[in-house]
Amino acid sequence: PNEFSALWKCLGEWRAIFARFDRDRSGKIDTMELRDALYSLGYAVPSSVLQVLISKYEDGNGRRGELNFDSFVECGMIVKGLTEKFKEKDTRYTGSATLNYDTFMSMVIPFIVP
Repeated sequence: PNEFSALWKCLGEWRAIFARFDRDRSGKIDTMELRDALYSLGYAVPSSVLQVLISKYEDGNGRRGELNFDSFVECGMIVKGLTEKFKEKDTRYTGSATLNYDTFMSMVIPFIVP
């Protein structure tokens, strides 16, 4: 029950963020809206990475380059998880980390392989 309550609350927060940045109320967010939404969560994602995320997670049922809510949550969770893993290695909070290939793969693969 507690896990469900926490999940429900988390989804409600993601829904509120999505609604706040879906400025045209289309039920989808574009690249700039995604950038702003992620930034509001504390993630300054580079434009090149935003393009990769949009390409991977766009739902295909509307205009290209847009995410529906489900895709937004999935994308946001990837960014959140990878950022947390990176911060574990960036112990001085410099925005830089040194890691070997094995560590990098161990950090990234769980987020890209279902």
